[in-house]
Amino acid sequence: MQPLAGGIYTADPAILSLEATMPRFLELERRYRSLILGLRAAQSAHAPTASGPRWSLFVTFKGGMRVLVEKLASRLEEGCVRLGRTVTALERDGDGRRWRLVLANGEGLEADGVICTASAPVAARLVEPHDAQLAERLRAIVYSSAATVNLAHRMSDFPRPPDGFGFVVPAIERRKIIACTFSSLKFAGRAPEGMMLARVFLGGALQEKMMALSDAEMVAAARDEFKSLLGVNAEPVLAHVERWPDAMPQYAVGHLGRVAEIERRASALPALALAGSALRGVGVPDCIRSGELAAEAVLSQLTSSA
Repeated sequence: MQPLAGGIYTADPAILSLEATMPRFLELERRYRSLILGLRAAQSAHAPTASGPRWSLFVTFKGGMRVLVEKLASRLEEGCVRLGRTVTALERDGDGRRWRLVLANGEGLEADGVICTASAPVAARLVEPHDAQLAERLRAIVYSSAATVNLAHRMSDFPRPPDGFGFVVPAIERRKIIACTFSSLKFAGRAPEGMMLARVFLGGALQEKMMALSDAEMVAAARDEFKSLLGVNAEPVLAHVERWPDAMPQYAVGHLGRVAEIERRASALPALALAGSALRGVGVPDCIRSGELAAEAVLSQLTSSA
């Protein structure tokens, strides 16, 4: 479980809430008295009964995840989306019926309602003037940092072509990376013929010191592990580092109780809702559902008070 949780949540599973992070595993254990027995039962129940292609869990848009955002933005009226703006404060107007968003450039935006999808620490700073206890509970959600090193290699650089979509690395091995995914095997069109694009993950809750490395040192670390684990000695055709500081919320034991209190206190603020990965799921479907529920809550308040 450690490499699985470490790879998905960049976390230390010793502190994670199973109910918050992997509720299906908890359900299987309770129902079948054993996770292994439960997984076997689930596998038997979903065994294929007919021939033909199967949808894969590993699918995405041909143009990447930005396609989803761009498509949603295209459906809005022109001028609705404002890029590169930082909200520094949330204020209530004189009668408390509307919100005012104060921007870093001094501009102010009037709004009937607000849905805040910022990280928990940022959301805490914005709501603190209106509910200090809500801000305190948001700050209790801690985050881990991670980095990715994208390496492009010729397939001929591999002594043996990879036969999977990637791998996770147990912390007990004390390696410099926590996971690797072969992007061009996972998704079509990610590399030219004869090439392999891989994404290597570093950092996380159990390897925070790796985030202090320079980009060149991160690339060197990824290459060292490629040589050790995969026998790849050749220099990559391309190497690109991306850093994600304080990007992954850690659902520590008691997380769902904290979130329930956060949602209860946020709902007491007029026409304001919180959404995003800090609450009830870090995956894209979870975040979409979080946003939909927040939108419904704010619209319900606005229409009932109209």
